[in-house]
Amino acid sequence: MTPSPAPLADAELFVPLNPQGTATPLVCLHASAGSAFSYLPMAQLLGPEQPVWGVEAPGFDGSQEPVSSVPALAARYTAALREALPAGPVHLLGWSLGGLIAFDMARRMAEAGAEVGRLILVDVSPPYMVPMPPEPETVRRFLHEIAASLGLDIPAEIDALVAAAGEDVSAVFKELGRLGPWPPELDAELLSERYTVFRAHAEAAHSYEPSGPYRGPAWHLLAEKSPPQDGRWAELLPDRTERQVPGDHHTVWQGDSLQQLAAHVRSALSGPARPETD
Repeated sequence: MTPSPAPLADAELFVPLNPQGTATPLVCLHASAGSAFSYLPMAQLLGPEQPVWGVEAPGFDGSQEPVSSVPALAARYTAALREALPAGPVHLLGWSLGGLIAFDMARRMAEAGAEVGRLILVDVSPPYMVPMPPEPETVRRFLHEIAASLGLDIPAEIDALVAAAGEDVSAVFKELGRLGPWPPELDAELLSERYTVFRAHAEAAHSYEPSGPYRGPAWHLLAEKSPPQDGRWAELLPDRTERQVPGDHHTVWQGDSLQQLAAHVRSALSGPARPETD
């Protein structure tokens, strides 16, 4: 990818995290929150020669409707990426929901004859089609995600507040300010906008069933404290390398865990396509 993506309808989806450098570009797909900036600290550790671009979700800035389908997101991002970079390989990386999107993009690109350099998943649960949880549970997960991303403790009263509000999501967001040290910019209006995106992405994850495996080389960097996974990634990513990173689903992006995660990413990007097993 050039220092700035080519002008196109979806150019606003690309976020420059480290646009300089001559190595094969690394494109990082947003998680459920929709923002690409969670990848910025990692991008800064990969070195000046590694271009890194993030992809921000439609609707994150409030100008578009969010998309509630992994295949629809993957198809849109793949088309935009191929227009911005019509030739040459590209690396794909995704954390959480972003890993499902990256996986689907890699499949699409491989089927179309486009070269995928590396596919890197960061602590990604295997996909299964399951019903959406009740609205209060989705709201609770959203607030815990927000708090974890900001390094905040969830007030003990949150669960009771969410349960009492039921389907009235706005009532929960209006009460947050008095319960804990939430940044003032995270007011009820902004939280409602962010929740709309998060909920659409939760629907996308819960409804995703891959149409087949991706047989290219892949890496899965797993958080040591995340729950054990079943073996479905072995079916969907038969040529994968697994590594563990200290921490949980969120703290892998902090401190020493982030340093180790970035080291694994550097190794995946610079090493052979199929590394030797341990």
